[in-house]
Amino acid sequence: MANTTVWFHSLTESVASLGAAARELAAARQMARVASWHTDPMRLLPVEGSVGVPGRYYVSPHDHAVSQLRDLYSGLESSTTELYENTALAYAYGAAQAVAAIHEGARPTHVELHRRDDRFVPPLTGIPDLREALGAWDGIEELALLRDRLTTRERAAVTAREYAFFADLVDHGCAEALNAHDIADGLGDSAYAYGAAAERALHHLLISARTSAK
Repeated sequence: MANTTVWFHSLTESVASLGAAARELAAARQMARVASWHTDPMRLLPVEGSVGVPGRYYVSPHDHAVSQLRDLYSGLESSTTELYENTALAYAYGAAQAVAAIHEGARPTHVELHRRDDRFVPPLTGIPDLREALGAWDGIEELALLRDRLTTRERAAVTAREYAFFADLVDHGCAEALNAHDIADGLGDSAYAYGAAAERALHHLLISARTSAK
């Protein structure tokens, strides 16, 4: 029983840690977005005044500062979005992996995911269908719907990356590329939503297994 308790807690903590990491990154992304919005020149009051550089030109300190901040915040938003999407996908795949493993009779102590260049590498097999594993659990339909949405956004993200090599097509309004970008834009949130639902499914499965064992 002691070993079962250790296994139970370490696995749930492993999945929960991925969810917590994704939430931290989502909050950081939101802060970057808000900061970027505050540097939008369309909403800032102009500040008159310039400084001369002897023998060369004049510079507006305020405009220059806002421009520098806008570049910084834009870069921060881009990097936090990438990190959030990667960690949210790890959360989704990790929770699904745990549920599938338990259904197959395994007793994993932790989620296991590959990493490369300081990023998680989700399996190429895609999110597994857990309907058989979860039986009559009342959240199974929601989980299946979230899986479909996540799969759609993952495919759109692949298409968007492929079109990134042909940026001129996007600039000229290539419908397929623009549509892929629009769909892929919600990848992180879809992955997180699936991960949260799969984590609830994991708790249901573990509690059911422990109850049956008594």
